[in-house]
Amino acid sequence: MINEERVKLMTKLAIYESTKGKKQLNVSKYYKRDYVRYNMFKTAVTSTIAFLILFGIYVMLNAEELVLRLNDLDIIHEAVKIGILYVVFVIAYMVIARLVFAFRYEKMKPDVVIYNHNLKKLKEMYDKEEKELKEKQVGRGVTLIDEDFNNY
Repeated sequence: MINEERVKLMTKLAIYESTKGKKQLNVSKYYKRDYVRYNMFKTAVTSTIAFLILFGIYVMLNAEELVLRLNDLDIIHEAVKIGILYVVFVIAYMVIARLVFAFRYEKMKPDVVIYNHNLKKLKEMYDKEEKELKEKQVGRGVTLIDEDFNNY
């Protein structure tokens, strides 16, 4: 006998799992703090790479001027300026990343709570059906051993 309510619930769960649930269920494995920190770390790495690429492009575009000024260039002063620019660049991206990933986590949380609630409801349906089946078979004089029943 097919339980229509259970089928509807299972369909809802399957649709969620195959659409936005793929990403959200992976995110929900983390605590918010861990999720945000992990993504901030990835942002720090990628923003460092981006800064190096941008710096390389700047050097290539201004190579002639840099070569002409090479003898007059104060390397320590320029290195400090580049270091400060790098720190500001990375901190700006880290602040943005923190805001974005905290927002994303909070946005997906209600969907995962509903999904977990529906899973719990589905489990209760199965438990109720299992209990009724046991009672029905025991009522007919058939004794069930719990271990044998759980294997099915």
